[in-house]
Amino acid sequence: MAKFTSVPLSTWLLGLVLSGCSLCHAQEITIGEIPERSKSTFQLGTAVNPQGRTLLCDSKSILMDGKPVVPVMGEIHYTRCDEKEWRRELLKMKAGGVTIVATYVFWIHHEEIAGRYDWNGRRDLRKFVEICKELDLPVVLRIGPFCHGEVRNGGLPDWLVDGSYKVRSTDAKFLDKVQEWYSAIYAQVKGLMWKDGGPVVGVQLDNEYRGRWDYLKGLKDIAHRIGFDVPLYTRTGWPTLTSPATFGEILPLYGDYADGFWDRSMKDMPGDYAQAFVFRPSRLSTVIATEQIPNQTGKEDAADLAYPYFTCELGGGMMSSYHRRIHIDPLDIHALAIVKVGSGSNLPGYYMYHGGTNPTGIQHTLNEKQDSPATNSNDMPAVTYDFQAPLGEFGQVNEQYHWLRRLHLFLADFGAELSGMDAAFPMDGITDGKGEDKLRWAVRSDGQSGYVFVNNYQRMRPLSDKKDVRFTLHLPKETLSFPQQAMTIPAGQSCFFSFQLPIGGLTLKYATAQPLAKIEHEGIVTLFLAEVKGVPVELMLSADVTVDSSLPFERTAEGVLFKGLRPGKDCVIRTKTSTGQRVHIVVLDEATSLKSYKIQTNQQEYLVITSGSLIHWNDEFSFEQWGESAFDWRIYPAASFTQNGKKIRSKADGVFSRFQVSKPLTPVAAKLTKLRDGGALRTVGMGQRGVAEQPSDNDFAQAAAWRIDGVNALKDPSNYFLKVTYEGDVAHVYSDGQLVEDNFYNGKPMYVRATSLLGTKNALEILPLGKDYPIYFHAAVRDKLSEAGRLLQLSKAEWVERNMLNVRLLTP
Repeated sequence: MAKFTSVPLSTWLLGLVLSGCSLCHAQEITIGEIPERSKSTFQLGTAVNPQGRTLLCDSKSILMDGKPVVPVMGEIHYTRCDEKEWRRELLKMKAGGVTIVATYVFWIHHEEIAGRYDWNGRRDLRKFVEICKELDLPVVLRIGPFCHGEVRNGGLPDWLVDGSYKVRSTDAKFLDKVQEWYSAIYAQVKGLMWKDGGPVVGVQLDNEYRGRWDYLKGLKDIAHRIGFDVPLYTRTGWPTLTSPATFGEILPLYGDYADGFWDRSMKDMPGDYAQAFVFRPSRLSTVIATEQIPNQTGKEDAADLAYPYFTCELGGGMMSSYHRRIHIDPLDIHALAIVKVGSGSNLPGYYMYHGGTNPTGIQHTLNEKQDSPATNSNDMPAVTYDFQAPLGEFGQVNEQYHWLRRLHLFLADFGAELSGMDAAFPMDGITDGKGEDKLRWAVRSDGQSGYVFVNNYQRMRPLSDKKDVRFTLHLPKETLSFPQQAMTIPAGQSCFFSFQLPIGGLTLKYATAQPLAKIEHEGIVTLFLAEVKGVPVELMLSADVTVDSSLPFERTAEGVLFKGLRPGKDCVIRTKTSTGQRVHIVVLDEATSLKSYKIQTNQQEYLVITSGSLIHWNDEFSFEQWGESAFDWRIYPAASFTQNGKKIRSKADGVFSRFQVSKPLTPVAAKLTKLRDGGALRTVGMGQRGVAEQPSDNDFAQAAAWRIDGVNALKDPSNYFLKVTYEGDVAHVYSDGQLVEDNFYNGKPMYVRATSLLGTKNALEILPLGKDYPIYFHAAVRDKLSEAGRLLQLSKAEWVERNMLNVRLLTP
């Protein structure tokens, strides 16, 4: 049980107003005295491992060895990834700033036929968790029994939902089966709990459950009795339960999405999706799984507000269902994350962070479909689960991977302080996503220092530039206004600015550039800031520093002022504090900051700048690019690298050392021969859940078809992917008659793994798309359809090579 008592909602709201929500005029806020952080912690399960390390949480954040941290949780489904790729893809997630791995354990993936378990290959849970342990990645297992995840029956086997059991209830017959299932899972991960020295730090019980509390409590009791004794037990905080939860038993975690495939609407951004782009104190979203959980009120349980604000389902992307083809913009995801952290969340958890491919079923395909027995609200692809995630189905890097990594670098270096900072919101701020005239902003502060979070972006709704922005913060001991010259926040920007940031003994009073990371080396503390594109860089240091810089500055009554800085790799401010501590500040341009990785090896931290992706383990670095032969990276502090035992030349580039290596590609032309033209448009009917029904196998007789040749010419098929740019309704790829990839067209290309095309006969089939189909598309596709009336075109097919360069870091 926890050492906390329930906090009434009225008390919490009063505290919020008193602690920082008094607004005098635009961009002005008062931050009151912040109460001292409580030393009480939740005691959910065994928190100490054999090495004496502790993992706990208090009312604000997770505590690692007693120190507050702001972790990043990323979802990957081991059964949806090739087991040979697990290690590399987990390292890629770690390089992106993910510090906790979450994964569903889908019952139907392991016991599709009653009594016949499969824990082999990509279903080998133990091997997956052991790799996480090797890579020092804690794991949260989402063990169901119900999961959803766009899996057939929400992950429940057909034999369980055939009417013999009252699923998701306290019925003894059903719970007996749950005990068998939990026991089977535990047998795979026995000895890998945190208390055993393993990586499993948490379990989630069921998913999106809206019934009585005693069901969830019963699941926890079963899990604990079997052996799942972990520091964290979690549930989704949505929807609201129908009976009160016992406080201190299970942590509620929250979520939000920029858009949803599940909605029944044919409109852009229906319902309350716009609220995801507004800073607000409410943790609840009312847009998740609305087809299964209608009429969500957003009313929060007052007791739940005494838990830390953690999330497990911030949409890292979004799937397309057959009836609703979501086209995600990477900035959707970046803005969503900025807003949630700015609103007080101390654990951004992404669903999904890594896409995947559905495993092959024995009796059925394992995707959610309208004609399946349960959890059948949508027709989903049979094979792909790409999710437009930061890392796609095959580990391809999408743009939001870089935007999110930049945020995660900040959380890793400054999260301890951020975790204790309450969120404050302007009293007359925008609250519903409909307002346009005001700047959307919030403050997180401990009463002395903090951050101003800003969002001037909303999905599918261009916002205007916000001019004459100047923040005035009334802190308990002083009033701070910045910048000196009012700035414009450009349309499309999501960012945050620090104020009164202590760094290496000096105080950065404010900066109109975003804090990125800090590095300590040879007695020098270096703070890296990232340009907010379109915002002039102005920063002020405390007056008691000595400045040794060629950059222009002036001393004022408030401090040392720098204005008009030109961000770049050579934009460096060198200072020394009154105690002799040297502190350097580097202001990177936006493009460079988005290529930044921070790694640590042999007790030294480095900032590495590179395109594509970078993973490392100890002193081994692996750079990955798709379709590029030139590898170009920079590192700070200076270091040396070898390739195949030979030292790589470097040259100075600002504060960095730069390395350039070419690794030639092996280009192979894709050979597709047209076999037939597309036929008539099909009549799209409504499925049993009232939305457009996906085509049957017989419908593909009207598909245009191409033979795919030349796969055997690929030097290493494991590193080649067929990129198909097309227009149409649905694309299928077959190898020797077996469906190996599919795609519901949403305006983006599809990818096919070459190793899926090693059969003797490979084919691509595309169905035509009609303008009157009852399917939602974003405006670009709608406009094309309206003009053409019908879409069916293969624009381009090309092999894209995954090029990897392995080098070794030479350490002193």
